[in-house]
Formats: sequence, C-alpha cells, structure tokens
Amino acid sequence: MSDLENRLDRASSGEYRLNPDEQRHYLNTFRERVLLAITLSDAQNPLLKAQFDHILRTYDSQSDPIFVKLSGSLPDDLSGFYLKAATNHHFEGQILEEETTDTYGIIIHTDHAMDLDKIDLADCFPDINLTELPTQAKPKKSLFSKLFG
Repeated sequence: MSDLENRLDRASSGEYRLNPDEQRHYLNTFRERVLLAITLSDAQNPLLKAQFDHILRTYDSQSDPIFVKLSGSLPDDLSGFYLKAATNHHFEGQILEEETTDTYGIIIHTDHAMDLDKIDLADCFPDINLTELPTQAKPKKSLFSKLFG
C-alpha cells in the first residue's frame, strides 16, 4: 500500500520523470540520446560561433530528427544565434528556461537512444580549437611610415 501512496504523492506533486537528475544534467534529455554536448563555457566562447555551422552540417545527413537544446544561462544574443543556426539546418531548437545544471550550454540529441561513448566537443570535433585566436595579418604600413620610419 505504501508503494501506491508514494506513486500518488509523486504524481500529484508535478511531473514525474525517469532519472530527473540525469535529465537536468543533459538539458532535459537522457544521456543515451545525446550526439554532442557543449559545455556552457565553450558555448559562450565567441570562437564557437564561427564553427557552429560546421558542427551542425555534420548532422544534416542523418535521417533521424535532431534537436538542439540551449541552456537558459546563455546570453540572449548567443541563444538567438544558435537557435537561428539550428532552424537553418531544419533542426528543432529550444531554449530551456527551467533550472538546469550549469555544466552544458548546448546539447544536440535525437529522440531515441544512440548510446555514443564520446559526446564532448573535444572528442567529436578535435579539429575545432577554441583556445587561441587565429593569427592576424600584420597591418600594412602606409607610404608615409615606410618613407619616414
């Protein structure tokens, strides 16, 4: 009888989710559905914006529906940029406003289990470097500075 009471208490107190801590950690989805997890600090890195279209293009060929979930902790301008990029690739995008962990800023996932071993940005895209700026060309000297030093 206590099992029935516990179940009724959980159902009456709101939504009942399987593994709610795991779902909160991965922005309301399960770990086995995640294709790519981008940390909140990487998502806020301006260098990721230039690479985000390349990241999404790798998932264009999949026939499965792809979802892009964004943390509500991201600034509005970044959330808008990532959401627009996701919709340009015909992925369903969503900005979460509810309380989640601050571990991940962007989660790209499907609607069924994929169970990938490596889901972090550094593991899935080792060619993307978010630590250093590309080398900038030296500004050209004007004719005046060439002549007079």
